[in-house]
Amino acid sequence: MNDKANQVKRAGPPAQAVGPMDLAQSEARFRLTFEQAPVGIIHGDLAGRIRLANRRISELFGYEPEDPSFLDLRLWECTHPDDYWTVERFKKLLTGEIEDYTVEKRYFRQDGELWWASVRCCLARDGQGQPQHFIVIVEDISQRKMAEEGLKKAHEDLEAKVAERTAELKAANTALKVMLNHRAEEKMELEAKVTASAAQLVMPFVERLLASGLGSDQRALAEAVRAGVSEITSPFARRLSSKLVGLTPKELEVARLVKEGKGSSEIAQVLAISENAVAFHRQNIRAKLGLKNKGINLCSYLRQMS
Repeated sequence: MNDKANQVKRAGPPAQAVGPMDLAQSEARFRLTFEQAPVGIIHGDLAGRIRLANRRISELFGYEPEDPSFLDLRLWECTHPDDYWTVERFKKLLTGEIEDYTVEKRYFRQDGELWWASVRCCLARDGQGQPQHFIVIVEDISQRKMAEEGLKKAHEDLEAKVAERTAELKAANTALKVMLNHRAEEKMELEAKVTASAAQLVMPFVERLLASGLGSDQRALAEAVRAGVSEITSPFARRLSSKLVGLTPKELEVARLVKEGKGSSEIAQVLAISENAVAFHRQNIRAKLGLKNKGINLCSYLRQMS
């Protein structure tokens, strides 16, 4: 008795038979889902012909839902020639090399209009694993592709504008370099003219003046004129002026005389100022040169600058 009870317990409850009503309800739910799905669904034979299609896929290809010509259609017949490579995926699916695939491709509608689709394809097999029919899920992605194309076009336009602007800037930079080089040449030419003019028109008269028996004060002034002209036409004067933008005219005069080796008393005599004023200007010059509180000879430093 107990053995029989255990056998019944191990066997579990008896299987419930599926009645005609349950089967009809299941088929009705399947049909409703199939027809109202927001994506296109196709069942096709192994030759690639459409055997079952929902309303959405008929709309995507531009056919009426009950049009019999659509059911004998092969999808590759509607494929854009540049996307024939997708047929090879279907062949690999039939040979079992792959179990499914997803591609993006272009199809033609019945009226010839081109549209983009995301296609997922797989095979339905029987209990022994033999292929029975293929199942294709098709989604219209034309809007996304149009947006991508628009974005790509905008990116290409932007790159073209950037390239154009870059070329304009390069051209402007080249023109600026030419102009700066021209200005540098003009500056060099002007400096050469000033130097030549000073050497030919000023210095000979200064030398004659120094040789004419001047008094000590007059001679000191003439020597200052000669030194000033030399400094104006020398690289030292240009470097000193550019380095010491804040240097006053009087400090610049003192710096030039210090560089010539003049002492404070000589500088005071030439510039007609007191020695205290000369000392004051020397301290300012050292401060502006960064020599304050440093044991560096001002005369030697100024000569090194030249």
